[in-house]
Amino acid sequence: MKTKNIFKTLAAAMLMPTMLLTTACSNDDEIVNTENPANAKGYTLPVTVNVTRQGDDATTRATYTYDEDTKKGTLSFSTGDKLFVAGDHTGAGSFAGVLDYDAVSGKFSGTIYTESEYTGTAEELLSSAADDAEALLIPAGYKSYEYFELDDEITPNAGYYQNKTNAFALTKAAAVEQFSFELAETYSSGFTLSPQNAIVSFTISGLTASKEVAVSFDTYSCGVISKSVTTSAEGVATFAIGLDADIPLENCTLTVDGNNIAMPTKTVEAGHIYNISRSVPSVPEGAINGRFSVSDTKKVYFSKGNLQATYNTSWSWAFATNQWDYIGNAAGNTSINGGGTISGTGTVDLFGWVGAACAWTGAAQYGISNVTAYAQYGNVVGEALKSDWGTLAISNGGNTANFGWHSLASGEWEYLFKTRTTPSGVRYAHATVNSVPGLVLLPDDWSTDYYSLDKVNDANSTAYTDNVISSSDWTSKLEAHGAVFLPAGGYRNGATVSDAGVQGTYWSSTSSTTISARGFYFKSATFMGNTQNFVRNRGCSVRLVYDAN
Repeated sequence: MKTKNIFKTLAAAMLMPTMLLTTACSNDDEIVNTENPANAKGYTLPVTVNVTRQGDDATTRATYTYDEDTKKGTLSFSTGDKLFVAGDHTGAGSFAGVLDYDAVSGKFSGTIYTESEYTGTAEELLSSAADDAEALLIPAGYKSYEYFELDDEITPNAGYYQNKTNAFALTKAAAVEQFSFELAETYSSGFTLSPQNAIVSFTISGLTASKEVAVSFDTYSCGVISKSVTTSAEGVATFAIGLDADIPLENCTLTVDGNNIAMPTKTVEAGHIYNISRSVPSVPEGAINGRFSVSDTKKVYFSKGNLQATYNTSWSWAFATNQWDYIGNAAGNTSINGGGTISGTGTVDLFGWVGAACAWTGAAQYGISNVTAYAQYGNVVGEALKSDWGTLAISNGGNTANFGWHSLASGEWEYLFKTRTTPSGVRYAHATVNSVPGLVLLPDDWSTDYYSLDKVNDANSTAYTDNVISSSDWTSKLEAHGAVFLPAGGYRNGATVSDAGVQGTYWSSTSSTTISARGFYFKSATFMGNTQNFVRNRGCSVRLVYDAN
């Protein structure tokens, strides 16, 4: 991992200037103003600070400019920059002051406030401080970043604070300017600032274009930074953070749009800039772009719609065009025959659960059959699916045999609903989308800023009408941010479909007894998040997933 050692490469020219303290030019420059203003709660000592580079008079610091030709960065002071000075003196007591930078004069000027009356010079005050005088650069625009905060600026007890969870900027330059924590802890004929932290700049590609994505960076020792970034038209997110020196990056955790980003093995050093570029796996064709945890270590994408099989002289397989699409009582589901055929043409989306012990072949092995004898669907406890629906060649999903689509296991469905966490705390909600009742699943990085849902995670006391969502809102505000909708497509016994638009029933890949397998169902005002046994000949909906890790 190459780093740009801005602070050391630019040496004293950029990041180690000596600050020479002198009083303002006047006949009274050796006289201290001991007037005690009511709002200061102390005594005033006007000062002007000339800031020069060691051995040179070129001003430096605070505004970052990167030269693409020389591959070097330079820093310069700018209007709005402040110098915070504080300490403790035997005679003057506590003292502090915030000095402002003047771009015309190239100097910092202001007032230091002393706790007790003091008749010496500023040079004497700082040189003889019992508790070494300290100086800190506070960059222009610091209030908008909320990284630095100045408290009681016009008192001898003024202080500064760092909120390290706000050390986040959208560009490297902004991070260098705002989060380069530069401090001098002693005074000797001037202040010499030295860097205390590092800047880590990220470029993450392979994301959805022009989308607001969630970024979470666990800084290992200083809290979690959680912000949002809008990707470019090319699907690239760029951002940078300020990080304490000596933190091992490999112990930090970065998540961008639900993707865990690998960190290098590197302990950051003060004064360095680290550039980290990563690419996340692209979202597979036919998938919704939201990532969902189904175990402590596994995330998945959901297919863009329920599985469908259409017969027209031969079978073809596809995902439903829209997430709310289901067949219900229409031809296909209601014209299934034994042995994997239907009467005429039509589309099926309710499938029986067929175990490995079953002798069926062709379409019947995927549960397209109106046979009601349980044993014919396989009769071994704990057996696997004979043919997981994900092994199908799904033309519009980009799927070929064993390409990656598969069914969730029983425990994965339950983890999805009951165990995983999201920043907003929202996992699911009953809803009506484009006039279709069903269940909304929210991805791991879901923010309520995208869309506010009522009665979320409520297993027993909700109704589909609690959240009525138009097709346009669904597409632009929910699906665009990775939300999944499971329509209430009913269930099938033989060739009879019941509760279409009332109940959703979905298979897992997990069998149970000799006649049953695990699945889950929901109705308006009913959903517990648990899977349960359904007889294998029951026709249920199938929603496939693709591993995101």
